[in-house]
Amino acid sequence: MPKSHTHMHQHLQMPHSRVELHTLARELAFEQVTIIGNASGNWQPATTGTTFIFNGTQWNEKSNPNNQIVNIANGGFAESKYAFVVQGHPQNDMLTQALTQVAIELTPQLGCWPSSGLTTIVLMQQLSQHVQVQRMSLFPSLARPNDLPPEDHLPCMVHNWLGERRIAQTFAPALDWPEFTLPPVHLANFPATDKTRGSQASLVINSGNPFDLLACLQESNPSADVPHSAKHIQSDWLIALAHTPIDVWLKYADLKQVINAEALFFNHMPESKPSYWYLMDTQASQYLDAIRHSLAYCWQTLSTKQNGTTHTFTHR
Repeated sequence: MPKSHTHMHQHLQMPHSRVELHTLARELAFEQVTIIGNASGNWQPATTGTTFIFNGTQWNEKSNPNNQIVNIANGGFAESKYAFVVQGHPQNDMLTQALTQVAIELTPQLGCWPSSGLTTIVLMQQLSQHVQVQRMSLFPSLARPNDLPPEDHLPCMVHNWLGERRIAQTFAPALDWPEFTLPPVHLANFPATDKTRGSQASLVINSGNPFDLLACLQESNPSADVPHSAKHIQSDWLIALAHTPIDVWLKYADLKQVINAEALFFNHMPESKPSYWYLMDTQASQYLDAIRHSLAYCWQTLSTKQNGTTHTFTHR
């Protein structure tokens, strides 16, 4: 069985009949939809409407036996030939078809197949009168745990999470989704030696513009064989970026630069395409979340100033 993300990309080459979402919305007549992600924390299905969960999230069925629970799994996870598997709704097949259609439409905007969470939210905000999202921020951690084998990638690494937040930002304010909005960035509690290294690297390489450092990272193509000297230099860049205050990021940020940086933080086909080395390195990956938080906060701030203008971008 192919890996789930490999399986998803196969559907981009297949013909699919189109679903008219306006017609589907009338047929399904969703008034209240609750979407519950797989982040940590307790949860219960909503007392009204339909609750969507992912890949068989566990819950206490005795607490509300009459509530409609719909499970969405990606096809690779469920060992199915379809892109998604929907269980628990009379219109399972139609929802599967609609999810696949939305995912295919999102792919060129992200440079990779979207997560099931974003795909479901994008679909449901077109089908339901009211949408609530819980346990989901579209910001899973890229910090590798110490016990992850060096050759294994984090499952979340195959998605472009900065791009997913970029897309969701256009409609998130209209949803009941408190976890989506990022707070102001607080610098991570890294060792003082890291901070010194980062400050020195920032002074040597640029005049304080963090996007210059990101551009330096992008100039080195992903490779499975990066010299130790290059890793040391790029580690300094990552440390500098992780320690850059958010007001400095906002001073230099523009929408295009933030979009261009997205490609640095995912690999949609890690079995067949080399990753940026720091995505697979336990120590270096600890700095990525702080950098991504700053970038996501820049987009959140800039897009709010743009009064909700929709921005799309196709990666080369």
